Amino acid sequence: MNSYSEKNTPILNKIILVSLFTCAAFSMFSISITQVAAGVGGMAWLFQTHINRVWQEQQWPLGIPFVLFIIACLIAVIDAFDPSYSYTELRKLLEMLIFFWVINCTKSNQIRKSLIMVIIISATIASLYGFYQGSVDGVTIDKRVEGTMSVYMTFAGLIMLAGVFSLGRALFRQPREIWLLPVIGIFLVCLLFTFTRQAWFGFLMGFLFLVFVWKRKITSIASGLFLIILLTYGSNIQSQALNMTSDYRGHFSFIKHLKFRVNSMLSGKDRTFFTRVSLWKGGWEIFKDNPLTGCGFKCVDLIHTKYPDPTGHMKNLRGMHNNIIQLAVDTGVIGVIAWSGIWFSFFRLLYLRNKFLEDNSENRWIIYGSAASGVAFLAGGLFETNFYDSEVVMLLYFIMALPFAHLKHNKVNKPG
Repeated sequence: MNSYSEKNTPILNKIILVSLFTCAAFSMFSISITQVAAGVGGMAWLFQTHINRVWQEQQWPLGIPFVLFIIACLIAVIDAFDPSYSYTELRKLLEMLIFFWVINCTKSNQIRKSLIMVIIISATIASLYGFYQGSVDGVTIDKRVEGTMSVYMTFAGLIMLAGVFSLGRALFRQPREIWLLPVIGIFLVCLLFTFTRQAWFGFLMGFLFLVFVWKRKITSIASGLFLIILLTYGSNIQSQALNMTSDYRGHFSFIKHLKFRVNSMLSGKDRTFFTRVSLWKGGWEIFKDNPLTGCGFKCVDLIHTKYPDPTGHMKNLRGMHNNIIQLAVDTGVIGVIAWSGIWFSFFRLLYLRNKFLEDNSENRWIIYGSAASGVAFLAGGLFETNFYDSEVVMLLYFIMALPFAHLKHNKVNKPG
């Protein structure tokens, strides 16, 4: 190490540390501050690694899957309907650096613990602000809680991730932390206030994953019994549920609007679901004409008039409200396969790392919480293109990185 790097490394360390905590703290409040913090911290990390010549010491789990996906996106833009219109979306790929930045700059277990607490506290404050917003403006389907974000779907996605991650801590961390139970309750109620069903579904899938890992035999038996009851008495259960939620009478209260929301799902007459189906059909038609590399990011803006759109939804929304269909349209089969490879590799690495941990290892709950957050994100992405939501994706990458952070300083360093 030369004198220049010796002089500047302490400064860079401080910049990186402040940036990490700023990114974690403001991920629930401001996309601009979060992006600036991640950008400054990321550049400081890369510069520090360069001047100290320690590239070989950096950890790059999922490096190959991420690179393959980046290549797929570049190919999609080069072969796009209008490359000059699509290429601007490539800037979103820089968000992937958050994953590697957090891994390599979280240099102690204490820093990782503190970052996790900052995320949970920030999400709690954001949810409490959602409560305040609801108390002032009311909570209805037409006036959903947006919390600290400008769009209720983004806010719901953030609370979903933080909630599922916190639930993993509540179930698996030893000793148990009772204070997390009311915090998770706050997340759940705030999530209901958003009326965002894809986030509800994502949270439910993350919850079921955690419960399955926690009590595998009981969960398997209960799931089997539930399916048997559902198949045998499904129509009766549906009619009873509809009767319980059929007393909706206008715009008066949160409970009535919640009943109306549930009723629309159970009745099979939900307009927003039919809107999504219409978008998926349109996306399929576009994909069939561009199966290999897609038509490029935002191409639907330019070519939607060339395809049947009897409902007008594709013209008005232009997004597919489904991660896989959106990626198929934008990047083709190559992009979808590469993107799927990231998730296959992620869950595989978590599985391998978990195998070599002791039962009482504190790292275990972080693995389960991070995996559950991934499950929740993917489940919610079946009905919303949350992969293109920068606020949600930045927090996701942060949480995904936590099981791998501090690895090179950890005695348990076998897989991953």
